[in-house]
Amino acid sequence: MTDYVYHRQDAARLAFLTGLHTCDLLVLDDFLTTPITGETAAELLNILAAREGRGSTVVTSQFDPEDWYRSLHDAVIAESILNRIVSNAELVQLDGPNMRRHTHAETTS
Repeated sequence: MTDYVYHRQDAARLAFLTGLHTCDLLVLDDFLTTPITGETAAELLNILAAREGRGSTVVTSQFDPEDWYRSLHDAVIAESILNRIVSNAELVQLDGPNMRRHTHAETTS
């Protein structure tokens, strides 16, 4: 998707979004580790709203859900997105060392 600029009504873009709306499992990896634009936040809200009752969504992040607000500049959209993700979620928070650092140290020694 990064090599192709999608236009709002582009058939390929619409097919991609339909796939996100209807897939059995959507994985959002490293969720909101950087701020996103208002347009992207609105699109994410539309995706999550369309998925309600249709499938599971797994979210991984280096941050706690309350920290996600900092990456979403519109408080109303932020609340809507996070409510859809967290309201029926099972939160699993892990403690311990950063495994990427641990693995990297093993491979360089």
